[in-house]
Amino acid sequence: MPSPASFIQRDKGDTSSRSLSYADALAPPSDAELCERAVLAIWHCLDEHDLVDERIRGELASVLEPLAALDLGDRLHRLLDTLRLPDPIDAVHLYWLTRRLLTFVPELQAAAARLGGKGLAPFA
Repeated sequence: MPSPASFIQRDKGDTSSRSLSYADALAPPSDAELCERAVLAIWHCLDEHDLVDERIRGELASVLEPLAALDLGDRLHRLLDTLRLPDPIDAVHLYWLTRRLLTFVPELQAAAARLGGKGLAPFA
């Protein structure tokens, strides 16, 4: 299964001032980084219309799962359960999932900002 980083498009800007040590590169992501990755993964899936694919939903669930430790409420668990539904996902679940992901993004962005993240712009 791809890593959560597989969803993220890397910044193409100047990296000379952002070089990481080996230890930094192996360190687990911070809670803010987990929120930021989740936002990017959600936007990617929604942009690509990939939520109909069970494998893609599973990958997104893998990205969102570590956020359970952040006490984001029951919504995350319902999202994870719906993301893990087997194919074919019916239109009602797909509609619910899409709407809930869209409303979850601002919550994740606020959590990332609160936790000291870079602050992703809306519709990143």
